[in-house]
Amino acid sequence: MTGGASRLFGVGIAGPTLDPSERAILEKYPPRAVVLFMRNIESERQVADLVTEIRALPESPFLAIDQEGGPVDRLRGLAGPFPSFHEAARSGHARRAGELAAEACARLGIRLDLAPVVDRRMPGAGETVLGDRTVAEEPERIIPAARDFLDGLESRGVGGCLKHFPGLGRAARDTHRALPFLPEDPHQEERDLAPFRALKDAAGAIMVSHAAGARDRLPASLSFDTATGLLRSEIGFEGVALSDDLEMGALEEYGDLSGRSAAAVRAGCDLVLVCSRLEAYPDCVARIESEVSAPRRAEASRRIDGSAAGRASPGGDRGGRRGITRRDRETV
Repeated sequence: MTGGASRLFGVGIAGPTLDPSERAILEKYPPRAVVLFMRNIESERQVADLVTEIRALPESPFLAIDQEGGPVDRLRGLAGPFPSFHEAARSGHARRAGELAAEACARLGIRLDLAPVVDRRMPGAGETVLGDRTVAEEPERIIPAARDFLDGLESRGVGGCLKHFPGLGRAARDTHRALPFLPEDPHQEERDLAPFRALKDAAGAIMVSHAAGARDRLPASLSFDTATGLLRSEIGFEGVALSDDLEMGALEEYGDLSGRSAAAVRAGCDLVLVCSRLEAYPDCVARIESEVSAPRRAEASRRIDGSAAGRASPGGDRGGRRGITRRDRETV
């Protein structure tokens, strides 16, 4: 590892095992996390073996996954299907949904669940984009359900992550494919931000989206005004800020992957996600080392180090029982 920049990344791998080329990259550039997807999951034994392989790498990366339930249910082939967050909240079982997700994650050594979604469920195009990943239009309904889900995760030793800051409910385009611009509307913006404000001390991590707002018309993940000014200075969040996957179509016009990585860290993201193109990851590390100041890199690393997931070490907890939880906030 050179300069520690690789420790600001969460990366993805191609399949159910590490191939030699992937292993070589991860040994030379040890990431902070590896994010699992359905392409990595065949059986419980296979995943457990893969997790053991990953945890045995230099610096012992922790494991993360998007286990929301419903439309985004990575573990459904092993322990599911899990209900959508919308259904769990509607039936009053959001805490139990969090417990079940965490139990499935913890059995496999996964420390961080990239859930719950606290975007508003807006009528029209926004509802089509997010669907049952969301709970309701009203923050007053989202907040208690998300708090219950986070409590369920934490009760089983797995961290949660609020997403997608500053809110995708009003986005008419899917960030996987294109860049959405959120209409300027101070009242609606405050409604979008309400769950993040209310839950900033209930989650150890927040994922920053690629939606562009009225502040500077930049994707949030690349915007200092949003990822630092709004999230840190105005809302007061002190935990770990993750970028959404930097390979998404929303960022197509914002340079190559290495440039996006450096821009996201400069903007205020502590952990940046590169979920598919592992071959491009070394260039991303080099770009951050050359273009992001040492104090900013150190600040990001300290935040991740302050989380339980970040404190994982090769000689430590191989089972990965705790993730980035709110109790870690006192040390961030």
